[in-house]
Amino acid sequence: MNLDSLSLALSQISYLVDNLTKKNYRASQQEIQHIVNRHGPEADRHLLRCLFSHVDFSGDGKSSGKDFHQTQFLIQECVSLISKPNFISTLCYAIDNPLHYQKVRKSC
Repeated sequence: MNLDSLSLALSQISYLVDNLTKKNYRASQQEIQHIVNRHGPEADRHLLRCLFSHVDFSGDGKSSGKDFHQTQFLIQECVSLISKPNFISTLCYAIDNPLHYQKVRKSC
């Protein structure tokens, strides 16, 4: 398998988001930020897609807390995204193009 640099970076973002814990949260967040800074808007969009896909938006109140760290990271990313000029397009892309492991997403 021959992966280019961007594909490898996006895979690493997916892995880090999937495995967020209290213990590795800060280190994973810093590594993800480094990847996003290096690979630009494509990595930024992928990060948001990963985060949206990991958070349970069903609203049934039965969350097991498995997505707690992903939810916190998503909140932080949305706060920082507001100041970027591509805020709307990035957010819409992430919501409209969920990854395959999306649990439940309510339509906008």
